[in-house]
Amino acid sequence: MTTWARAPYARAADGAAVPGDPAVRRATTLVAVILCLLAAGDAGYGAANRGAGQALIIVAMAVLPLLYVLPATRPLWQRHRYPLLAVQAALTCLPFALFGQDTVPGPSGWLAGLVLLTVPWPASWLVSAALAAADLAVRVAVVGLPFAGTPAAPALGVWAAITFVLDALILFGLARLADLIAAVHAARDELAEAAVTAERLRAADSLRAAVGDRLAAAAGRAAAALQTIARSQPQAREHLAGTAAAARQALDDVREVTASYRDAARPDAVPAQAGVTLAPRLAQAVLVTVLCVLAVQYVNDVAENLIDLPGGSFSIPVIAWTAVNAVALAALQLRHSWPSRGARLPRGWQVTFGLQVLLTYAMVPVTGWRALVACGFLAGSALLLLPAPWGRIAFAAVIASVPVFLTVTSSYLGPTPLASAGAEIYLTLLFVVLGLLVYGLTRLAWLAVQLEDLRAELARKAVLGERLRVARDTHDLLGLGLAAIAMKADLIGRLIDRGDARAGTETAELARICATARADMRLVTGESRDLPLDAELAAARDVLTSAGIDVQASVAEDLASGAAASVLVPVVREAVTNVLKHSSASCCVLEMTAGDGLLRLLISNDGSNDAGSAPLAAAGRTGSGLGNLAARVEAAGGRLIAGRDGGAFSLVAEIPLAGQPSAPRQSASPQARP
Repeated sequence: MTTWARAPYARAADGAAVPGDPAVRRATTLVAVILCLLAAGDAGYGAANRGAGQALIIVAMAVLPLLYVLPATRPLWQRHRYPLLAVQAALTCLPFALFGQDTVPGPSGWLAGLVLLTVPWPASWLVSAALAAADLAVRVAVVGLPFAGTPAAPALGVWAAITFVLDALILFGLARLADLIAAVHAARDELAEAAVTAERLRAADSLRAAVGDRLAAAAGRAAAALQTIARSQPQAREHLAGTAAAARQALDDVREVTASYRDAARPDAVPAQAGVTLAPRLAQAVLVTVLCVLAVQYVNDVAENLIDLPGGSFSIPVIAWTAVNAVALAALQLRHSWPSRGARLPRGWQVTFGLQVLLTYAMVPVTGWRALVACGFLAGSALLLLPAPWGRIAFAAVIASVPVFLTVTSSYLGPTPLASAGAEIYLTLLFVVLGLLVYGLTRLAWLAVQLEDLRAELARKAVLGERLRVARDTHDLLGLGLAAIAMKADLIGRLIDRGDARAGTETAELARICATARADMRLVTGESRDLPLDAELAAARDVLTSAGIDVQASVAEDLASGAAASVLVPVVREAVTNVLKHSSASCCVLEMTAGDGLLRLLISNDGSNDAGSAPLAAAGRTGSGLGNLAARVEAAGGRLIAGRDGGAFSLVAEIPLAGQPSAPRQSASPQARP
């Protein structure tokens, strides 16, 4: 089970925190603002009851929770978790010792919130429950609740417990959600990588099933031909014919695999990461808990004034209607705040929002200031549902209505005018916090869902890209290798018929090409990513020479390695295959040079090349031929130029050298002169 303490803040791949992303920064800022407002409200209430001393202690109690929330100071908590918890515990006990029954309830819940955030599960929840019980016990048994022995004492005890839970959940829920958002963002590429890996494994299985056995058979027949050519040319010729047949069958399969990957439908939805689905659930759990405890407090404030009790003014029907009203308001708020995919706003929100406005203020004439607790939720719904800036205006209007109604309806909020003013400030800021809490929980949950959808879409695009890569590599690497095997086997058969002594050498070369083709299959499936250009150029010279073509090669050794050179391997293969299949060349030039930050490969021949008759745009975007090569080269920031001049055909590929990027350029028309 993952503990809260083991993932305190998001880390990028290199281990660095990632607070700079806008989504992460907004989440952190929202949590810090809500915490500061909550501390300000509690401090104002404390100042009104016991002066500046209690206010300063409450501010000091908010410092360590704020240090946990801010990414710059989070490492301090990671290094000194338990000493800092001890400091927070001492600050929590101090108001009880100094101010007794006038200690402001609520800020002591921050200690429980920090325990939930920093201590491993399940110990964190057990310790937090013990802290809540101890807080209430100390208030009752040691310092005494205000008005102890009166009918109001139980209600005040419930209020103290609820504010403790509320402050603990605000800190824990929002900070934990911000951490989850940061963690999801930091790991945004993991899902795409996993999807690509799964697709690569599927491609490997498909190619092994379709091509692997036939390629192995071709390699085996080529090896058998090499062993028998010296003593039995008919038997060697039979093995060579089998090699060519197996290669052509494999080539047909390669074409089918290429088509299946190139034309594959959009991939299905990819599975979500556990952390992503946890964020909405955590937001829902915290929001439901907050709504429930505040609904209980709402009813509790009214019930303590039952008309049958001394000083009571509310009848049982009023209390019952208050309970129904509280449940209805909680249900409406959940309707507005429940995160979902698709539409950002719940269906029919105009009606439900209007009903929430009506129910929020309907009980004010009956129960007075006690009904105003719902204003915080109404203000949050205004931010969520109304378009900006109307949402902010409505939020401000709802909050501004709180002190107005408090002034009009409240005959008693404290023992002195200063205490009453402090209570008004406290309640007003509390409702601001509740509104921002509703907004924050909902927005963070929505953000988590949106990040999940975005990551899933990135994964789907990555899978599509991988399918296109498999199709392209299957054609450019494996397909061309198999074609070379078939042509080489036919060539050796003709050499044997003519009694040419080169047949033995060419058979050895055929065996090497078969081994290369099997290695190419590992390249296609991602098992190996090395593309040795120098070996490919050497093989190209051998194949062309074997076909009776004079090769003029000019390649500097230090240019045939590196990422830029590896892009040119399929270019060499495609060009050489086209020379052998589509031309009557007697001479071919292979030249590779570097200059102006570019690696330049030139392959030209003196025979007419039918493959160059179609424009690159037409050939290149269908997943085969020169178009595949153009896509590869352009993806590396270079360009491919193919052109025919009379009976000569030339192909030029230019790739930026490492550390010297060049903007991608469009492939030139095949009729252009390179």
